[in-house]
This record gives sequence, structure tokens and C-alpha cells, in this order.
Amino acid sequence: MYPVAIAKVVQTMGGGRVLGASPGSVGELAEAVAKGLPREVANEVAAHATTDRDMQKRLRNLVVPPASYKRSPVLSPSSSQKAERLARITALAQTAFGDAQEAQAWLTHPHALFGDRAPIEVSITELGARQVERVLLNIQYDLPV
Repeated sequence: MYPVAIAKVVQTMGGGRVLGASPGSVGELAEAVAKGLPREVANEVAAHATTDRDMQKRLRNLVVPPASYKRSPVLSPSSSQKAERLARITALAQTAFGDAQEAQAWLTHPHALFGDRAPIEVSITELGARQVERVLLNIQYDLPV
């Protein structure tokens, strides 16, 4: 089950302006990720996750190493997966909180639930993203965290 509307994830990645074509299903998004997303997606996801420039740079570097970013206009499948994860978590946070600024604040501040790490940084791994997703879904549906 994909926890948030594909359109919101695609928007977080820069939409058709960055992706060229906007995936309309999980299958189309998975195919785009497997082929490699445009490197600008890393910047778009970081910008949606936070307004802090230093944190944006740190997030982009978590998605793709700086040398790879400079060398290739397309992210590797592995970096594309990381970018999709962060876009999914960012879109889910915006949905759960109903406000982009509130979502950004929650995503970028350390939480005890995540070992005093920021949820967006925890989300770089699949296992971490699942933990953050669970908390966000509980917040969205007013369940205990």
C-alpha cells in the first residue's frame, strides 16, 4: 500500500517540470525510479522538506554524493529510490499535518522516537522511512504515536 497520493509525491519531486512526464500510478513511478530520476529531483525534494539552505544541502548529499551529482544529469537507481522515499515522507507529512510549514518543522527537528534524529534524515533508509511513515499515519488518523 502506498501511503499518500502519487500526485503529491510527484509534486514534491518537482512535477512534470522536472520529471518530464508526471507518473500517475505507483507502477509508473517505480519505472521512473528504476530508470533513474533527473538529478534536479534531489534539490526539489530537499526544498520541499525544509527552507533551511544548510539542511537542504545535507539532504541532497544524503540522496546523492556530490561528485555523482556533478557528474551525471540522472540519479542512479539507488539515489532515485532515496529521493522517492524522502518525497513520499515529505508528502505524507504535509498531508498528516495539513500545513507545509508545520510538516517541515516536524521533519527537520530531532525526535526521541527516532533516537534524537530528524525524521527526514531517518527516512533515507527504507527501514527508517517505514518507522517515520507509521508515526505520520498515526498522527494523520489521530492514533497514539
